[in-house]
Amino acid sequence: MSDQVLSSAAAIPRPARVTLLPLLRWAALLAGCAVLLAPLFVTDVPPLLDYPNHLARAVILAFPNDPWLARMARPHWILTPNLGFDLLLPGLLHVLPVHVAGRVVIGLALMLPLLGCVAYSRAVTRAWSWWPFGAVLVAYNQTLLQGFLNFNLSLGLALLLAAAWIRWREQRPLATGAFCALGAAGLFFCHLMGLVFFVLLAGAHETDRALAERTPMRRAALLAAVLLPAGLLYLLSPLPAQQAAIHWASAADKLRNLLAPFVNYNLWLDIGSALAVIAVLASAAAARTLRCPRSSALAFAAVGVLYVAMPMGFKGTWWLDTRFVIMAGYLLFAGLWIQPGKRAVPIVLAAVFAARSAVLLAAWSGHAADLRELRSVISAVQPGTRVLVSEVSPAEAPAYWRRAGHARLLSNEQRTDAHMAALLLIEHRAFWPFLFNDPSQQPVTWRAPYQALADRIGGLPDHGAVAAERVDLCGYDDLLLLDAGGEPDLAGFAGTRLQLLSQTDFAALFRIRDGGCR
Repeated sequence: MSDQVLSSAAAIPRPARVTLLPLLRWAALLAGCAVLLAPLFVTDVPPLLDYPNHLARAVILAFPNDPWLARMARPHWILTPNLGFDLLLPGLLHVLPVHVAGRVVIGLALMLPLLGCVAYSRAVTRAWSWWPFGAVLVAYNQTLLQGFLNFNLSLGLALLLAAAWIRWREQRPLATGAFCALGAAGLFFCHLMGLVFFVLLAGAHETDRALAERTPMRRAALLAAVLLPAGLLYLLSPLPAQQAAIHWASAADKLRNLLAPFVNYNLWLDIGSALAVIAVLASAAAARTLRCPRSSALAFAAVGVLYVAMPMGFKGTWWLDTRFVIMAGYLLFAGLWIQPGKRAVPIVLAAVFAARSAVLLAAWSGHAADLRELRSVISAVQPGTRVLVSEVSPAEAPAYWRRAGHARLLSNEQRTDAHMAALLLIEHRAFWPFLFNDPSQQPVTWRAPYQALADRIGGLPDHGAVAAERVDLCGYDDLLLLDAGGEPDLAGFAGTRLQLLSQTDFAALFRIRDGGCR
């Protein structure tokens, strides 16, 4: 990388002050935030894959003495990371309606990374640019739409904490160290990958300064002291002793997942968004208006190496390698700097953002219709009912999914509706067997009879397995079939074991005859 592109923060020229510029900055930031939050008003249960499951767990934690919930589950707090949603939401549920509180947390998961990019850019470049606002393009990224809210919350907090470290570490080393030690411990509880991101950002800054000052040991000592409390928390958690099951992604999957920061609902738009960002950066580099502080280059390099080296699954965490791509996506906007005054940059960013927002709003509007259908189907489910959930999968009904799947599939074919049945617990206090309740990772556990029901089912069964009587229905009262429009003969599917109670295109509810036991 040339000296014009790779530079220290001090080498970045500072633009002349313009009286109206601060107002324009705030107006642009507020406008971006408003557009990012707009989809949360389209539906009260956003189609983020894991979100309804996490929301169900938060309801159990918030109301442990609920007469119906207490029969099925109980809190099970342990010292473990990745608890951001579990720590934040239960308190909100006591002052806000459940679906308002949930969307408040989603809003934070959208806003914090954007604000973190702006703060980190200002700290590392010591200059102003429109470029960090482009982080709105990757706010609705693959992991956010998969419902990995703790992870996205932690990325925003990591960027903000790294900005504080860079800004005040030299002037107030002890106070900054104490503050960041508390922040790093907080990141451990929010999500472990957020802590990793902070370590990479702060470590890159310290390496940059150590290279300039030739004082590596002194600088490393303070950062190590800051990370000591979080390191002790990790050693005291169940994670070190957990079995290290490893699952590797193929080289082809690694290449495909490079698009993860831009994954939305339309593959061509996602590719076009990525190419537009690359084109702007290439144009700025050619015009010598792009700067990359050395600390940013070091952070990029570390993230890239970790993405290549990391497995897809490790110790119960999935999409592990992809999370480093999301970090890189935010660093594209937080760690680089484009000279102000290039009007084409904000225009291009705004146009791409508008197109992506329109596609997302259309998809979420379709999801709102699916949600209404689901609620109409399960409206008669009574508290305490034990409901097994099945699905008509894309493999079973490809034509149906090509027609109806726009709101239910991301552009990478990842489904977003698999956990919608969590509304049975959230809104009806009924049991459904797929709650995230790993005792080493989540602070909730089913009581023994319900855990046995859940263990017997395992993963979400497809409706072909149910029809072929390969799924044990014993102990369940009802069966909820998702994506029911993919089965043209619901009466035939019901057979002699099931009685059809209600149906829509999105879902159908069946009564299990004789408790499903034979």
